[in-house]
Amino acid sequence: MKALNRFAGRSVIALSIAVALQLGVVPNRAYAAGASDAAPEHDQLEEIVVTAEKRTSTVQATPFSVTALTGSQLTSEGVTGLASLAGDTPGISIRSSGPGQTELEMRGLSSSGGSSPTVGFYIDDVPLTPPAAALNGKVVVDPDLFDLNRVEVLRGPQGTLYGSGSMGGTIKLVTNQPDLHTLGGQVHGILSSTSQGGLNPGGDVAFNMPLIDDKLAIRLVATEKYTSGWVDRAVVSPFPQPTDPGPACAGWNGCVRGNVTGTPPVAVIDNSNWERLVGGRASLLYKPTNNLSISLLAMAQSIRMGGYSEYDQPYSGGQEYHYQPANVPEPFHDNFHLYNATIEYSFANMKATSVTSYWTREESQTQDSTEEVFSLLNYYYGQGSLTDFVPINFTEKDTSRQFSEEFRLASTGNSPLQWIAGVFYASLHSAFIDTNEAIALGSLPAFSANSPNGIVYDANNPYKIDQFAIFGEGSYAFANHIKVTAGARYFSYKSQVNEWQNGLAANTGTEEPVTPSFSSSANGVSPKINVAWEPTGNYTMYAQIAKGFRPGGFNLPLPSSCAVSQETYDPDTSWDYEVGEKARLAGGRLTINADYYYIKWKNVQQAMNQGCGYTNTQNLADATSSGPEVEVNALLTPEVRLGLGGAINHTSFSSIKPEFLALANSSQITIPSAILNVPKYSLTSSLSWQHPLEHNYRLMVRLSDSWVGSSNDISFTQTSLPAYHLTALRAGVHSDIWSVTAFMNNIFDKRAMLSTNTTAFDWVIPSLTRVATNQPRTIGIEGDYRF
Repeated sequence: MKALNRFAGRSVIALSIAVALQLGVVPNRAYAAGASDAAPEHDQLEEIVVTAEKRTSTVQATPFSVTALTGSQLTSEGVTGLASLAGDTPGISIRSSGPGQTELEMRGLSSSGGSSPTVGFYIDDVPLTPPAAALNGKVVVDPDLFDLNRVEVLRGPQGTLYGSGSMGGTIKLVTNQPDLHTLGGQVHGILSSTSQGGLNPGGDVAFNMPLIDDKLAIRLVATEKYTSGWVDRAVVSPFPQPTDPGPACAGWNGCVRGNVTGTPPVAVIDNSNWERLVGGRASLLYKPTNNLSISLLAMAQSIRMGGYSEYDQPYSGGQEYHYQPANVPEPFHDNFHLYNATIEYSFANMKATSVTSYWTREESQTQDSTEEVFSLLNYYYGQGSLTDFVPINFTEKDTSRQFSEEFRLASTGNSPLQWIAGVFYASLHSAFIDTNEAIALGSLPAFSANSPNGIVYDANNPYKIDQFAIFGEGSYAFANHIKVTAGARYFSYKSQVNEWQNGLAANTGTEEPVTPSFSSSANGVSPKINVAWEPTGNYTMYAQIAKGFRPGGFNLPLPSSCAVSQETYDPDTSWDYEVGEKARLAGGRLTINADYYYIKWKNVQQAMNQGCGYTNTQNLADATSSGPEVEVNALLTPEVRLGLGGAINHTSFSSIKPEFLALANSSQITIPSAILNVPKYSLTSSLSWQHPLEHNYRLMVRLSDSWVGSSNDISFTQTSLPAYHLTALRAGVHSDIWSVTAFMNNIFDKRAMLSTNTTAFDWVIPSLTRVATNQPRTIGIEGDYRF
């Protein structure tokens, strides 16, 4: 399979370059049929304007790997959230158990360890940092994608302009700004039905109103959507105990879960993972002069779920179930508020920009830990210490707030010398609070002496990260069509955590709390150099070297019985070496882009599960990641468009630190084993047909497929996640002001294994593996009206 992937990747790039040379120009996907509801103008693909380099440019003129989707493309392709965005864009992988619970990865740099992400995530110019210590990972905000101007996906380290946490790439959601001249809006409604679920109604509305012509305007957006669940909770009593204890799970009750399907359930809660999203934003644009503009943005969003989008292994097909010893609900809440002010002033030859933002986020989730606590206490206190399943739930709250300020100056005009320089500051406060519902231990003498109040585990860990940076980047276009760009970012950060925990499963094993405090700091420089050859506006070849960076962090205190209990881990870095090409061919009817990257990842922050049931992050090893990325768009005829995209990733550990060899082996991590949560490949394809009808109506049909390769994840031990592909069909009638579209997502009703044990709070046990999965086949209709 590795040989096949390697051959396929090199063949695709070779084919792309060969085709380009035959046509006299070389490749890019920088283009997309701009307004998807409009017929192609002049029989060519429209180029998308982006701000990837924090200045207005185009994808074609940006000399590194960029994918951009316009707002109209998002609508016409049915892309409404991060999961569907990842499925529509090759090279992005996710680890998720539902909306608001998604980690992002690019180019093989997994976010499965550490306190900071490997992919930066932005709304406009506002960095949205995940919680620093959440036990479900570096989960980003999952905003609804209605009424966006575009989405930009920047691959590779973006440390110079976007800072820490962008070592694998950056994703930017760019909102529509208020229109100073036009009164109007858009109404969107949707109704669908999910196999083994129910109805999914939803709607969006956007309204734009000039308040003072040419000077002041406001734009309002509101969204409410409901998604029926498809995972059932089944309460089984008596609940079977684990079986088959052995060396693979020494000390535990058993390696294999009892036969949960052998006893009829006493209760079934249907469609437990339902979701309701309510949100909105208001933006105000004030432009008192041609040189000055002030943009204000306020945004709020609430996600509520009845349970996780996870089923229990083994899964034999049919209905997804989560089996429980007691009826303990598992609700999830995610509340997000954002406030931003962006001020721009244009001088004669440069523009000054100030971006000030403050946001808050509170996640709250409850997990039924009855099985985990049963096995955990028997592990620590001896087999038979606990003979019955005692119902218990844990609630984790992750509260985050961040203030950030960026001020930058950027050159304007058409001079061959272009530059940008600025300063950045951010202060993140992220508190992790984990509490259990106390259980009655008085009749259990093995525990009652240590925990008379029935506390299994409580924790409160306020985490703070302050960052400061000075950055600059300059480029010079020589007369021979060669442009050289060089930049660097000086950064420094300081982190501090104050930990508090107690309980039977805590560091002390009693209700006597442990209260350590730790701090760390570091500074450094992230450089970048890029050389591009641009003989025409339709052709670019480039080579780039860039460095990425991620801060270090802290682990929770672990019991002394755990193999490794180091509290801190250091920063990790990546060096990305990349060559690529972009071109627009056949009179603008064909675009191809291709690149090949090689990344050296030093001091990898890797999460490892230990035999004691706890997860711990350490700087386990060094690693490498490499592969090709290719995107092709073609207007085969004025009515038919083909889109193809693919990424193949070869990622593996290249060396393991000697002090972690035993722990790595217990987690099945060896040389050259693959890095967790990184698919071997991802391929996307689409075929669209647009046919004119009478009265300026258009018939539009689109068939798309997303194919994701196999990967590995970790529960108690490593788990193989098989490859999967999801196919969708959309067909509708469009006019200049309205559209009606019928759709079928996941046509073949595939049930993908997206990740395992994403929701494991403090412990993983050998007898329970929960698998996050996608939405089953969903059929529906949606309508859109613009006024």
